[in-house]
Amino acid sequence: MGRYFVGVDDTDFGESIGTGSLARELAIHLERSPGVRCRGVTRHQLFVHPDIPYSSHNSSACIEVESPDSLEAMGERASRFVTGLLHEGADPGVCVCHFAPSSPALIDFGRRARDTVLVKEEALGLCAREGAFVRELGGSGLGVIGAVAACGLRQSRDDGRFISLPGARELDGILSAREIADRLGLDAVVDETGVAVPPAGAVDTLGWVRPLLSGGRVLLRVVRDGVGTGWKVVINKPLDKH
Repeated sequence: MGRYFVGVDDTDFGESIGTGSLARELAIHLERSPGVRCRGVTRHQLFVHPDIPYSSHNSSACIEVESPDSLEAMGERASRFVTGLLHEGADPGVCVCHFAPSSPALIDFGRRARDTVLVKEEALGLCAREGAFVRELGGSGLGVIGAVAACGLRQSRDDGRFISLPGARELDGILSAREIADRLGLDAVVDETGVAVPPAGAVDTLGWVRPLLSGGRVLLRVVRDGVGTGWKVVINKPLDKH
């Protein structure tokens, strides 16, 4: 059984459904195959700069996948699906890397992609050296930069917000911090200072539970609800179709 990170970025031009939606649809598609399990999709914010093509907010996404497929087979399967949803003007890319061991070079690339204009050739060369699958799927192929960056940032376990996590969308209403953590497999529910909320603490989910990856842990950030002794989740809804 293999364990992989699948990074995608379609640059969101034309009538694209958006990178986040594309990644969620890809995760659903992959799980239709026997033995495949997706363990969450994360959104990663990249550098916003005039020299980087994007429609509104420059972000990419990454899926954690367990599969009997080889890395190459997983890459081919993901590429076929993304190609099938290709819209005019999009420049999608796909990258697949192993879950472990982590690649310092991939992680460094991902971190630099948050504040530096990078080029496609560096992304392609990096994947060739690190044994990662990478594929340009149309247009300029610049989506490979974001796809590779997403894999590196997810490997770092210190960047990204879950836009899909098994059980997260089913949570609603007020629940204890312990129940939220147990149902989603979180490391902790924390306040704005990073202090863990007591297990019995009442948390209003507001129908929007989107944990973060930070410091090697999966965390849900909350703040005081302002009306009692409980907490409410921090909502950081994106401004675009991600």
